[in-house]
Amino acid sequence: MRKIWLDTDPGFDDWLTMLLLQADPELDWLGTSVVAGNAPLALTLDNTLRIKQHFDLPAPVYSGCDRPLMGHRETAQNILGVQGMRSAGTALPATTLMPEAKHAVHALIDAVRRHPGGVSIVAIAPLTNIATALAQAPDIAPLIAEIVLMGGSTDQGNHTAAAEFNIYADPEAADRVFRSGVPLRMFGLNLCRQILVSQAEVLRIQGIGSLRADWVAGYFDAYQRIAGADGATPMPLYDPVVALYLAWPSLFQFKPAHVDIELTGIHTRGMTVCEFRVPRRTAPNVEVAMAIDGPGAIGLLMERLTSALS
Repeated sequence: MRKIWLDTDPGFDDWLTMLLLQADPELDWLGTSVVAGNAPLALTLDNTLRIKQHFDLPAPVYSGCDRPLMGHRETAQNILGVQGMRSAGTALPATTLMPEAKHAVHALIDAVRRHPGGVSIVAIAPLTNIATALAQAPDIAPLIAEIVLMGGSTDQGNHTAAAEFNIYADPEAADRVFRSGVPLRMFGLNLCRQILVSQAEVLRIQGIGSLRADWVAGYFDAYQRIAGADGATPMPLYDPVVALYLAWPSLFQFKPAHVDIELTGIHTRGMTVCEFRVPRRTAPNVEVAMAIDGPGAIGLLMERLTSALS
């Protein structure tokens, strides 16, 4: 059974990722570290604990870093709402849960040391927690099986013209992770834009009729309408691609590359600069996801999600 550690900043698509991880019988979910990202840490942590309580998520939750390694804190609240996720229906109820006492960075370090070579880190947020763990405990880098991350792009960005949000929110952290020597798989915007959800998927969740499905459907509806207020425009699905990869790796095609993080560009800060001419020009440091069977992936996602919420 594959051991995983989730690093997250919910976000509705983080929530979908959690449901897919929970439903995967081949995964042993050791812990969840929360970081500032889609919203400030207090809000992303609250979202995580509400999801854990009301959906019986198995892994302990740890509170992590509340700001990037350098520079100002960036959020996606202008797109996702003040809470970092908004609902077109009933809001997910408040939680009575508290995070574990240990800081997320220390918990991550301990988990990797307990299972040397056995932990895959699933990173769907700014990489601050992971970069901080690598700085505080350099010995863990060769002990991490791999980091599977949603972030970056081989072409255009989304938060800026050049940069994807998770990388832009803490490019110094991303730079440290990409230079760490840990095996990396990058699932960027170029890949996520091949996986599109429509109102048909929202209606399918609405039709389940359970309380949990109703909660998910309201947030799913608001998320899908980010692409267009009338719901007619398909919306890319981001963070769940990592859970889809863990469950069905044959859906994906990868290409080795050397990826550098732009730190100083006036217009390109946070850009993932992808050199695919490897090993001729330089050594690869990342396996970049380039293609996916989008309709097949959506079909499998909806089948698993429907089963989990029924």
